[in-house]
Amino acid sequence: MTAGTARPDEHLHWFAAERAAFRQVLETGDLQAPVPGCPGWDLAALTAHLGGVHRWARLAVLTGSDSPEQPAPEGREALVHWFEEGAAALEHVLRDTEPEKPCWTIAPPATAAFWIRRQAQETAIHRWDAQSSQGQPEPLDPALAADGVAEVVDMLYPRQVRLGRQAPLTHSLRIEVTNGTTYTLAERSDLSPESVDATITGPADVLLLLLWKRTTLEDPRVRLSGSAAVAREILGAHITP
Repeated sequence: MTAGTARPDEHLHWFAAERAAFRQVLETGDLQAPVPGCPGWDLAALTAHLGGVHRWARLAVLTGSDSPEQPAPEGREALVHWFEEGAAALEHVLRDTEPEKPCWTIAPPATAAFWIRRQAQETAIHRWDAQSSQGQPEPLDPALAADGVAEVVDMLYPRQVRLGRQAPLTHSLRIEVTNGTTYTLAERSDLSPESVDATITGPADVLLLLLWKRTTLEDPRVRLSGSAAVAREILGAHITP
């Protein structure tokens, strides 16, 4: 398993841009606005989650230990400061750590490159969530999104199965990004296009949102061929945390 389809320096660039965009929403957005992609959360709760993840990931790179709980404060000014403090500390560690450095991770590879990629993807999805809570989500970077699709197929889905959160898939879904890259969600990765049960095609950013349940097969930017029932079954499964 590779650390990703993109380079660590690209992931670092994306992380910096996405955390800045998240902070921008936090500085002016309605903190009580519900987050459509995270039922039960508002913008403040989403911030508490992402800020906690940033602190947890930083310690994972440094020591492999869990982060002590640091509850997010109330009030916009304090919350913005708390979020920025955690995000900046994580970025500092990620930039100062060699990607090949061995460290504890939640899945292979057990190197810092894993966290560099994972935190770029985590922050990007939740930036989109934050903007979505205000009704104005901006598109994900196409290259970042393509890397995110690969992460779901290569790491997140297998981890869900390994942890017992999702039974192994009994059907197959081919994912075709309009840039020509293809992936297969199935127990076997060597299936030919003719042998898969369903295929979804679309721009990388839309397909990533679909895999993370931020959009649906009814999205006009997605093209479906094969069994619609299988596609809905797999996309409705616990293929992501």
